[in-house]
Amino acid sequence: MMTEQARIIARFAILVLVVALAGCATTGAPAKQIAERAQARWDALVAGDLDTAYGYLSPAYRSSVNSMQYQRRILLQKVRWTGAEYIDSDCLEDSCKVRISLDFSLIGALPGVRRFNGTQEIEETWIKSGGKWWYVPEK
Repeated sequence: MMTEQARIIARFAILVLVVALAGCATTGAPAKQIAERAQARWDALVAGDLDTAYGYLSPAYRSSVNSMQYQRRILLQKVRWTGAEYIDSDCLEDSCKVRISLDFSLIGALPGVRRFNGTQEIEETWIKSGGKWWYVPEK
């Protein structure tokens, strides 16, 4: 039979375990959400689905740049993305720095070179707003 002191210790241990497990669950969730959203955004860009890619932009950005303006800016670039892979992220409560490995092709950007293919690692900023993560383009 457990003493009153043993019951209190057992209940406290269970409480500590539950709190610790809850902390682990919330720590992993933002990283998983960021990984999924960042990869989905780049998958859309690589596929040329600019409407979908536009949907991942922050609400503040979308309030000042409409979808047609965004698509025009993307289509006028000399770079075409051929692949993208999420690497990792470094997150605070409401913001993340996300690293992506990009495969790209530059078309007609260098004299005498029709096409240049390469890979580059980039860092993006994502913010949490309204319970979702959004990409914030550089100015």
